Amino acid sequence: MDILENLSPEQKDAATSSVVCSVVSAGAGTGKTTTLTARLAHLLVNENIPANNVMAVTFTKKAAMEITERVAHHVGDRAKGLRIGTFHSLSNRILRRHAAMCGLVDSSYGILDEDDQRDLLRIAAAAPAAYGAFERAPEMTDEQAKAASKEWLEGLAGFADRARRQISLWKSWGLTADMISDRERPDLDEFTEKLAACYVAYQYELESRNLCDFGDLILKVVVLFDRHPDILRQEAARVRHILVDEAQDANQVQIRFVRHLASVHGRMTVVGDEDQNIYGFQGGYAGAMRDMAGPTAKAYALTLNRRCTKEILKPANQIVDYNNRRSPKVLNSDRSGSPVRVTGHPTDASEAAWIAARIKELVEGGADPSEIAILFRSSFLMQPFEEALARKGVAAAMTTGTSMLEREEIKDVLAMVRLAVNPRDDLAFVRVANKPSRNLGTSACEGIINIARHQDVELHEACRIACEEGNGVALNKTAKAGAVRLARALHLLSEDGRWGRPVFDIISTGLTELDYDKYVAKHDNADNRRLNIEALHRLSETYEEASLFLQDMSLITDGEPVAGDLAKVRLLTIHSSKGLEFDHVFCPGFDYGVMPNPRAADEGGQGKPGDVWFGPAGGGLEEERRLAHVAFTRARKTLDVSFPWRRGRMKKKQSKLAGPSFFIEECDLRYEDMESVSTAELGKVRDANELQGRLGFDRV
Repeated sequence: MDILENLSPEQKDAATSSVVCSVVSAGAGTGKTTTLTARLAHLLVNENIPANNVMAVTFTKKAAMEITERVAHHVGDRAKGLRIGTFHSLSNRILRRHAAMCGLVDSSYGILDEDDQRDLLRIAAAAPAAYGAFERAPEMTDEQAKAASKEWLEGLAGFADRARRQISLWKSWGLTADMISDRERPDLDEFTEKLAACYVAYQYELESRNLCDFGDLILKVVVLFDRHPDILRQEAARVRHILVDEAQDANQVQIRFVRHLASVHGRMTVVGDEDQNIYGFQGGYAGAMRDMAGPTAKAYALTLNRRCTKEILKPANQIVDYNNRRSPKVLNSDRSGSPVRVTGHPTDASEAAWIAARIKELVEGGADPSEIAILFRSSFLMQPFEEALARKGVAAAMTTGTSMLEREEIKDVLAMVRLAVNPRDDLAFVRVANKPSRNLGTSACEGIINIARHQDVELHEACRIACEEGNGVALNKTAKAGAVRLARALHLLSEDGRWGRPVFDIISTGLTELDYDKYVAKHDNADNRRLNIEALHRLSETYEEASLFLQDMSLITDGEPVAGDLAKVRLLTIHSSKGLEFDHVFCPGFDYGVMPNPRAADEGGQGKPGDVWFGPAGGGLEEERRLAHVAFTRARKTLDVSFPWRRGRMKKKQSKLAGPSFFIEECDLRYEDMESVSTAELGKVRDANELQGRLGFDRV
């Protein structure tokens, strides 16, 4: 095959390996995707494995599509039927086949987004053994009760948010609600017990609505395999070889998922780079690749970086060499270039102005704006740079990791489709009930939902019942009229779903019958909202089945990096930059208290692999060093690192000392102090926002 002829000896050895199980350590820029593509082509052609017996796991849907296209280009029809996708999309296909055995009503289950997850967790958090419901003391006055209720709601929201993060980790470690409910389990501290009780209540709320969150998609399949060896054999027999990309970021449940599917044929290729393991907050940990592949796997290494210069690789390698490791980092380049420049600035605003000026010089010198990126440890650092670039007349796109599908109007339209598929979806009902306003307050919506539950009717019927006397819902004349209009719209949506109408038609029904454009028209960015809705509406034309459309839409947000305008400078978090590369990279904010992030450095996991309560040791200072390694290795030609000596607003005495991060010393880099750059050119936020609009400055 021509693809094998173009590989380096390192790549060719890894791609054509005949061993049962191999682990490929592929450093940044070493041609990992090319090697993985060649490996798949080799399996399909040289080893003659049918495509539908090969499974490949990728970190994003975009990567899956890219690899699929590359393989098809080289092997043609042999690639048809290749099972490739993210962990969540692949496990979701299996779960659909066995939903009823996994605590779900049926295979039409919905997948919860983050907003609905928060709402459901606040319901679960009010369970007696969790945060608990508000109780008014008899001696309280109305004013005191109102203040106490407000305080309770704030506390509930904070507890629910903490529970959301902890439950997500627990699911990634393999802890189930059944394990928590086991009376034989050890007792934990009081607060952890409250979180555990919230998990049990939350899981009940999910499953009673026929819903899953992202953690369930994999955990439920792993538990199914644990409990039903016959189903495991049936599913694993179909996987004659499994390949896993970006395996260094796998969590415990994902590792169990892979090993289960490899349990019949035993053939596996694990690809990744331990020094790019940066997802400890999602349950990832150093050592995941070896745990997935097993102790007998043959090791291969790709060490020739084709992206960066020697000057860029030196500090990138050196920073991770400070971590506890078996051997020094080996990542080489045969290219030389400009030295890495490190600069110190009086303030963070001055730092932003200086970088904006350098970027303007690059663009005026002929650099492609799309090949320039500013990478940040945290998104809160972006605003001064956003304003500085706008004042310099440089168009940019700020990527926070939020996709178009996280926008309010898109969630609202998807809620309409959800109500067509499931006319009892109370979370979707709450989202659209008052858009535009129908004078149905929180208590009225709760009353309608209670009617639907207690009388076992669909929500459109509950709206009609709520308008009748003696139903327990107090609606005035205007609210009753709103409820009647809402009932008609929901009934028509349910009919569309019941008769299996195309998704495009369902969305048309929802937009028209719910008068959604009236709601959109009230917003300043109405035109942008309409464009987003039109884009989703066009996308829906390719779907006949509403449940499949919802499934694909929910999985697109699964860690997917968001592509910006190709003609603009990119502002990204380091996490969002993973898998990308640019000619010129700026890494500001390498100051004390920001990089490394103190909270992340202190919150490294204390458990060990296999621990379902405390998880493996992940995150911590070593992961912060790996983040720096990832940031530096995004650069092809030039890398600028910078820090401020003070951070914050000087005039209001809200600034604090900063200064160079000790990471700069660990990289053996020397900094130069820059004089103060006038920050007057940053202008007022309002002026900068107006400029951003004229320049096409996007937040995506």
